[in-house]
Amino acid sequence: MEAETNNLADKIGVPATLEMMAEEAVELAHACLKYARYLRDENPAPGRSNPELTSKIEEEMADVYIILRELRKTDGLVDSRKVSEVIDEKRRRMNKRLGMKADSFIF
Repeated sequence: MEAETNNLADKIGVPATLEMMAEEAVELAHACLKYARYLRDENPAPGRSNPELTSKIEEEMADVYIILRELRKTDGLVDSRKVSEVIDEKRRRMNKRLGMKADSFIF
């Protein structure tokens, strides 16, 4: 009998979980590109409306978030503190370049 687990990577393996992350990230990128074309009215996706396009972005963001959470539960794969440090540094640089107020983000 297989032991129960709450970790996707334990169930399907780390490589398959990483592949899922890559696939979901690509789907989010694709949804964002379609919406950007729609907003600029440059070759927008045929038959797509603003609510349809934003809904697709929300769906893909949720998928990415789910897999990110699963990857965080994988022992030894990522150091959440290090990820938070990198996020804070990148946000500080972006905020400085754009003249925005910096805030903290916990991963």
